[in-house]
Amino acid sequence: MNQSTTDNRKNKFIQYLYVTGILLIITGSFGHFFDLPLFKFVFGAGTLLLIIKQLLEMFNTVNPDFRQKRLLRMNMMLTFMLALATYSMFDGSTLWIAVILIYALTTLFISFRT
Repeated sequence: MNQSTTDNRKNKFIQYLYVTGILLIITGSFGHFFDLPLFKFVFGAGTLLLIIKQLLEMFNTVNPDFRQKRLLRMNMMLTFMLALATYSMFDGSTLWIAVILIYALTTLFISFRT
């Protein structure tokens, strides 16, 4: 098996991890918004998947330049904000709504930035 096939599989795995994590986060936030108690665990599982995805992406990036390093650090800090939102859900405060909004807007801004 050559190197490009292995890299392609890693990239596909990371993409599936990201999509699964985001779907779990969306499902968990809607469920928690309607006061369904188990959905905070779904949200936490999605957050954990996104943290794993960010760590894999950081470790798989070979010789990142300054811009890539900055982008990886920003994404990691944003993902830790989702961990703060998970804590807020378990704590019972409504801070998680603001944190998710900040995460979504910042991620949207970063994705369109050139």
